[in-house]
Amino acid sequence: MSIRALKVESSLLLKLALPILFAQLALTGLGVVDTLMSGQVGTNDLAAIGLGTSIMLPIFMFSTGILLAITPLVAKAGGESKPQHITRYLNQGLWLSLPLGILSLAALMNLEWLLNLLSLNTEVYQLTQNYLFYIAFGMPAIALYQALRFFWEGLGTTLPTMWISFFALLLNIPLNAIFIYGFGFIEPMGAAGCGVASTIVMWVMLLLGILYVLKSKLTQPFIVLQGAFSINWKLGLFPILNLGIPTTFALLFEVSLFSMIALFVAPLGAVVIAGHQIAINFTSLAFMVPLSFAMALTVRVGLGYGEHNATQLQISLITGFLFAVVLGALLAIISYFLRMDIVDLYSNDTEVLHLAASLLVFAAIYQVFDAIQVTAAGALRGFHDSKVTMLVTFISYWGVGLGLGYVFAFTDFIFAPMGVQGFWLGIVLGLLLASILLPLRLKKVYRLAFIQ
Repeated sequence: MSIRALKVESSLLLKLALPILFAQLALTGLGVVDTLMSGQVGTNDLAAIGLGTSIMLPIFMFSTGILLAITPLVAKAGGESKPQHITRYLNQGLWLSLPLGILSLAALMNLEWLLNLLSLNTEVYQLTQNYLFYIAFGMPAIALYQALRFFWEGLGTTLPTMWISFFALLLNIPLNAIFIYGFGFIEPMGAAGCGVASTIVMWVMLLLGILYVLKSKLTQPFIVLQGAFSINWKLGLFPILNLGIPTTFALLFEVSLFSMIALFVAPLGAVVIAGHQIAINFTSLAFMVPLSFAMALTVRVGLGYGEHNATQLQISLITGFLFAVVLGALLAIISYFLRMDIVDLYSNDTEVLHLAASLLVFAAIYQVFDAIQVTAAGALRGFHDSKVTMLVTFISYWGVGLGLGYVFAFTDFIFAPMGVQGFWLGIVLGLLLASILLPLRLKKVYRLAFIQ
């Protein structure tokens, strides 16, 4: 591969990835803002946001992961010059997002049984329950928005996602202030107020997404009413579900790993919950960097796959993995050397800060592994291959990460119980395994597609 080809591909990848990155940072920033602003009220509010988001995220990611299949399907259809297929994926994706959003709403409103299983003090229990109740009303809106977003990203445009996400972040700050601390006739709600603010923001994002799709010259040609009001199982829903269900389970295994850890360590007290939440909050923000490049790589691979262009695909893959290694190394350096400065932004509780800083040491260790595995998973989505990714993530995150993590945390089977740090050691080992297995699968898929 020539240097010129690498520069051209890098430019194309950056053009796609940077708006996605800024959008993902803004969306993750919503959680950071929630954590920072609720943390100023007290440790109980910080713990409630930690538990609430840990419970909400797997439910949110279930619908997001399925709808994420729209991007590689649209990208491949674009490479094959089949606009009618693009329209079909848009319409069927919107139909699919409706039940997904409603199911998410229902699930979040019926989680008392889960909270009752945890040893929570009364205030944390009530704040968490209220947060989940209020944010549930935003789930239908964000599901519809994600269907629209993954449609236009499959077309190769990512700027709308960035601008809408920035607006959402800016809107979330004053809304949080109003509902967390109270304003005028609105009583202070503490951490639960974040749920109200988030729901309003989600509906605004949907409105902006609809306006963009209707007004943009890029998306307008694919807005065709004929057939839009009918469900096409074989040619629309099935391809999305066939690719999306394994994708969503792969995402769930990773997201739920951190959520399950939060539930397992809940009996250890509010300090441990809060420290774990701070570490997760920052690492989730850092993860948006390699994730954004992986999402951009999905589009580039999907387009090359549709065009059946082996040379272009090889260039895209090499470029994507080069970015992964460099970005992972930079995040590792930041996580380790600036860990005390990072955690100091979140709380005034010394015990919480020291615990969170110790967890960021583990985060620094796994950054390169994480960047490699998410890049491989993104490329595999571009090839419409997701079932093996699902299996690998299950073994890596739940088998190794959660399973070994539990052994390290609470038993003396290998060495003395480590508490929450034991789970983070499990995460390091799980991501190391995924960073080996997923690239091996990608190599096989590429050979099957173009060499045999």
